[in-house]
Amino acid sequence: MTKNQVITPQSSFTTRLFAYFAERFPLFNHGILIVSYYSSNQFLAQALDNPGDPVKYSANSLLGAITIFCMFLHLRVFDEHKDYEDDCRYYPERLLQRGVISLKTLKVIGFIAISAELSLSFIRGIETFCAVLIAIGFSLLMLKEFFVRDWLKRHFLVYAFSHMLIMPLFALVAFSFTTGRFPWQAPPWFILYAFVGFFVTSNWEISRKIRAPDDEIEGVDTYSRVFGTYGAAYLVVLIRVIDTAMVWFVGMHLGLSPLFYTVLVLLFLVCLAGLFQFRFNTNSKTAKRMETYAGLYIIAFDLTLAVEIIHAFSIDF
Repeated sequence: MTKNQVITPQSSFTTRLFAYFAERFPLFNHGILIVSYYSSNQFLAQALDNPGDPVKYSANSLLGAITIFCMFLHLRVFDEHKDYEDDCRYYPERLLQRGVISLKTLKVIGFIAISAELSLSFIRGIETFCAVLIAIGFSLLMLKEFFVRDWLKRHFLVYAFSHMLIMPLFALVAFSFTTGRFPWQAPPWFILYAFVGFFVTSNWEISRKIRAPDDEIEGVDTYSRVFGTYGAAYLVVLIRVIDTAMVWFVGMHLGLSPLFYTVLVLLFLVCLAGLFQFRFNTNSKTAKRMETYAGLYIIAFDLTLAVEIIHAFSIDF
């Protein structure tokens, strides 16, 4: 499929499907995200569960990474169903809204993803199956917007934070795949890191809904509309301070090298630069840049932790 190829409902199914993935769920980007996210959570679980032993990848790593990938995918499918009417109104140019791909097709994709999650976790054991069931159950509540849709719509920040609670559950799925233990048996330091994922993802969620004043669309909820153009940007930095401090403490517990903290500081400064760019040159590009920096931070800090744990504990192949 070429960049300028026009995709229509008459295009082949494969072309339409890959066009949809490119638009709403880029496979390469999510592949990198899963590798970094799963590696950091897995190595942390191993380092805490068996202190002093080398960390390693195993067949369970592959099962767990595929399961997490499917979970992100089924969340995308849920969001498409949940937001369909609003997206038809405000984003009619999208492939789903143009009828190039249908909700029915996405429902099948979601069913396949959830079936894979259940099957792979069952193979790993009842402990992991329970962890996956809990995460799926929470995602179903998200799909129904906790049965308080109108109230959540009026409390935008609560809406975002309530949905981001899925991230610690994903981390606990990785823990269970790694250790073969129930999610509630995770040690406190792992729980703390699981909530780092909550804050990091919340940061990205808010960053991607910050607009320059000229880009605001009447009727579309954004954090810049709720908190003011710069208020939302300041909130992003506040959350970055919190998640950086939390992962800093995790690093201290593990005895990671000064290089780890140096990278954390550099990543923080990059995000701070994004704030200054937006604050003193407010436009579409600098607003989009804040989202980009937040996305890069997620991958970079996960990779940094994974590499530092390998450096501290070595790795077995």
